[in-house]
Amino acid sequence: MSKRLLIAGGTGFIGRNLTLRAVKEKYSVTVLSLNTPVAERNIEGVEYLQADITDLSELQKQLQGLHFEYVVNLSGNIDHCGFLKGGRTVIDAHFVGVQNLLQVIDWDKLKRFVQIGSSDEYGNLPAPQSEEMREEPISPYSLAKLASTQLLQMLYRTENFPVVILRLFLVYG
Repeated sequence: MSKRLLIAGGTGFIGRNLTLRAVKEKYSVTVLSLNTPVAERNIEGVEYLQADITDLSELQKQLQGLHFEYVVNLSGNIDHCGFLKGGRTVIDAHFVGVQNLLQVIDWDKLKRFVQIGSSDEYGNLPAPQSEEMREEPISPYSLAKLASTQLLQMLYRTENFPVVILRLFLVYG
């Protein structure tokens, strides 16, 4: 029996490459994204679902009855706009989206939730950064990523939530 994997944000650069690897490793993959991928980028054997993760009822409808052992959250776009120039939307996409995913997924079946954070959580702190440093977000994006990290860390400490958080630096392809 294959392992069930949900990749939120699976049509982006990292998500698509992760999907390709997961299929090769015999995972049963469901990709959740805001937009339907163009047909020529679809990967055979992958189930594609479309939903805005900031819309709880839409997310519940798309994931109803589905259970995953693994979830990787790559959702949301990098956007360094100011708060009054779209920052609230950025915060919702990252922080509200995580809360909605947590509310919808079946924790009893879950073995691991992988949250993709960002080096931006450290703001302008001098390199090299370390986990012992206190974060200093400098934009709604970095604040939302940090809030998501702290929420998930709290759930790990208080409810034994099976989370791993990766703060990626300079991803390109």
